[in-house]
Amino acid sequence: MSRLFAVFLAVLMAAGAARADAPKNQLRALVGQQLHLYVKDVDVDDLDQSQVAAIYTIMHSKRSTSYKLSMIRSVVGGRNSLRGLLGLN
Repeated sequence: MSRLFAVFLAVLMAAGAARADAPKNQLRALVGQQLHLYVKDVDVDDLDQSQVAAIYTIMHSKRSTSYKLSMIRSVVGGRNSLRGLLGLN
């Protein structure tokens, strides 16, 4: 009986973990679809979750396109930021 309970508990925990990752993957997919409009040669899979969340927030703000462009480049960093272009990174 306890073995059956342990198996049931393991299945339940695995289903919960998969469900918890679904919103993160969905947000990553949404950002990935539009990221190329703001920066080139950046793969959403190379970004961490906080960067993806920040970029999503910026993309859907009511700010100007130029503001969104500069803020997303700043979040991505690397060669897309002003410091990267000047070689200060």
